[in-house]
Amino acid sequence: MDSKIVEKAEVLAQNKSIRECKVLLKRVEQSVCRMTGEVIDKELDDVASTFPMESQAKVAEVEDRLQSQDYAQTMTAFLHKLKGASDNVADVIPKVFSDELLEGYNWDGRWSKKSLCKLALVDTILRNVFQQQGCRSFEQNIKRSILLSHHRLKQRSYLKKKGNNN
Repeated sequence: MDSKIVEKAEVLAQNKSIRECKVLLKRVEQSVCRMTGEVIDKELDDVASTFPMESQAKVAEVEDRLQSQDYAQTMTAFLHKLKGASDNVADVIPKVFSDELLEGYNWDGRWSKKSLCKLALVDTILRNVFQQQGCRSFEQNIKRSILLSHHRLKQRSYLKKKGNNN
């Protein structure tokens, strides 16, 4: 009985390794095709051209376009590509939202800021892309990303002010 359990565990581990290799191979293949220009996906290029979003008008436009199922699927595919092998939301958020735009946001819309959790892009699309993290962890990572964005903006402001004083 114990030997069968050990064998089954080994087989499961091997299958997991094979699946991971297939995923990595597919990602490498997509990257190579993208670099060589073999595959040109106009929808993905259209989605990629909207990032990083720098204005509230752009956010509203993307939110309206996300009502279309095709655009939502393309957005999900693009964000999966943006995510890559990383499981860190903090790596993706700066590529989606500019720091200047995130200055007017926080997670739940307190202190006269807009709510990031009410955006379909975050609540539906990004949550699906990072679904392995779980709801609580996802929320904490988004909050941390917002905090880091606010910090980067304050640092740039400080360095600019410091540079003008010298």
